[in-house]
Amino acid sequence: TRACDLACRHCRAEAAPDPDPNELTSAEGTRLLQRLAAFGEPLPHLVLTGGDALKRTDLFELIAAARALGLGVSVAPSATPLLTPATLRQLHAAGIDAISLSLDGSTAERHDAIRGITGTYERTLEAARVAGEIGLPVQVNTLGCADTVDDLPAIHEQVVVIGAARWSLFFLVTVGRGQVQQAVSAERAEAL
Repeated sequence: TRACDLACRHCRAEAAPDPDPNELTSAEGTRLLQRLAAFGEPLPHLVLTGGDALKRTDLFELIAAARALGLGVSVAPSATPLLTPATLRQLHAAGIDAISLSLDGSTAERHDAIRGITGTYERTLEAARVAGEIGLPVQVNTLGCADTVDDLPAIHEQVVVIGAARWSLFFLVTVGRGQVQQAVSAERAEAL
């Protein structure tokens, strides 16, 4: 889905609060999952993302369909009021393998400035804490751009404290809203 309640400055999808009228229906999504499973062994690993995967009213239906087909599933939720401890427990009970959370700054001021909504930093840390408590692995995604590059060592320290299973650095792709941010130089990217 492209639906998301955040306004991230780097969003390639140019997400908006409401679903795109052309996004897959539940039936179309289920057929897509069946086509993925038809690839055979090794089966693909499905990552439900967006936008915000939690904006899909059929998210748990799609997870159940994917799991019934034998697909591993991960979910990339946005740090909005939809990402509650109860939702994390429900995702874990649904059999997902992991969640990914975005952390683009070592402070609320830095992170929330990139995400465009106040409170996303605290929600991200709370979601990571709850995920750790319930045994749901967390991947932390961090945007690598001119605004974050000098903060990466401090972000890394937080990733360690969170106990993330994986830290993925994503370099800025200057499409969508990402055109308003500045990428790091090729030399700086190589050093990173």
